[in-house]
Amino acid sequence: MDPKHDQESRSRSRSAPTGEIDSQPSEKKRRLTIEQVNLLEKSFEEENKLEPERKTELAKKLGLPQRQVAVWFQNRKARCKIQQIERDYDVLKACYDSLLAKHESVISENEKLKSKETLCLQVLTLTEMLLPATHQTQRNLQGKLNSKGDNETTSSSTALVPLANNHYFTNVDESFGWWVWPSNLM
Repeated sequence: MDPKHDQESRSRSRSAPTGEIDSQPSEKKRRLTIEQVNLLEKSFEEENKLEPERKTELAKKLGLPQRQVAVWFQNRKARCKIQQIERDYDVLKACYDSLLAKHESVISENEKLKSKETLCLQVLTLTEMLLPATHQTQRNLQGKLNSKGDNETTSSSTALVPLANNHYFTNVDESFGWWVWPSNLM
């Protein structure tokens, strides 16, 4: 279909007396003056709902058609709603960004804790691997101490010294040095 032909038929249907779409003669839309806009804004701030009486009064006061006043109020309400949506969006976006930063921080902390847990498990595994050797070392030490002589008492230089975590003890002996073993073996 030809766009020019379509446009002509629409303009004819508006002005045609039969099957009229708009019975009023078409008025050219006028731009609002600054004073008219200020008065409409003031009226909108007082009450954003436009009652028929108020619409008639404003139209007379401004010298505008009632339809133009009604359309201005509709447009202003739409702008007001869009502005509110934008403000709400900004607040929600800020909240989201904050939550995202906290989430990333928690994920990072979780990764650090996992690596510490892995390290602790490795230390525990190594400790468990060393325990049999520690038991044997303790038995060897006890045997050497007992073989020094049945009549001799343990020298005053041999003592059990607790380590920092109280789960292991160290035997300090001048002849053998430092030996560490778990406290549950005592």
